[in-house]
Amino acid sequence: LYPQGFFCFALAFCGLILAACWRYTHSTEVEDSMMDVYDFVYEEVRRNTSGFRRHELTAIHEAFLCCGKPSPFGDTTNVEHEMCPPGQVHDEGQDCLREIQDFLKKHMDFVFSLLGIAIGFTVTVSVLSHF
Repeated sequence: LYPQGFFCFALAFCGLILAACWRYTHSTEVEDSMMDVYDFVYEEVRRNTSGFRRHELTAIHEAFLCCGKPSPFGDTTNVEHEMCPPGQVHDEGQDCLREIQDFLKKHMDFVFSLLGIAIGFTVTVSVLSHF
């Protein structure tokens, strides 16, 4: 019974270490992917009036409480005027790219903290299982 328990905790420890290493070495991949998805959906709505993409963009705006993205030319497109709730068009702090980045950074730090706690727990239990 004890060797099987130790083996299970050793496997959990290895999995947690792999997850922590992946998070440390690929910390920006998730963030970059989410921002690419937003850019893709935003540009699809801007070019086309597809109802499906409009629903996706609306869902993203509602989930992250943001609206639109900054334009290098300083003009707002029809996307912001049509897809954003009144009062949210280019309000300070409502840039979706920044909001998505802040949201993911905060939550990835939380996940990394949980990984650290879980690694500490598995080490403690593995050591105690020897006694």
